[in-house]
Amino acid sequence: MMQGLFLLVITIIIFWIWYSGVRAMETALMIARNACHEAGVQFLDGSVYLKKIWPIRLANGWVGMLRFYRFDYTDTGNERLSGLVVLAGSDLEYLQMENHTIVTTNPDQPD
Repeated sequence: MMQGLFLLVITIIIFWIWYSGVRAMETALMIARNACHEAGVQFLDGSVYLKKIWPIRLANGWVGMLRFYRFDYTDTGNERLSGLVVLAGSDLEYLQMENHTIVTTNPDQPD
């Protein structure tokens, strides 16, 4: 009985980690796509990719993940530029696009 309960808890934890990662990736994709649209540039490949993940304490006191996502875009059609979306949990922490305005919700975030 105890072994079955342990396996159930482990399965739930693994599912929660996977599901929160999928939701964070969808959020980063939406942010990158919207940022490219607002900047008047073309979002390339239609995807973002996870560059780095780090555990942090969120503003609400819970432990969460700081996720760094990269994406590519072009402003001229001739060159590929990189952008960065940083999510703290599911909230935008930082957005950077080469040759474009840097948007941050955390003034302590380094350039």
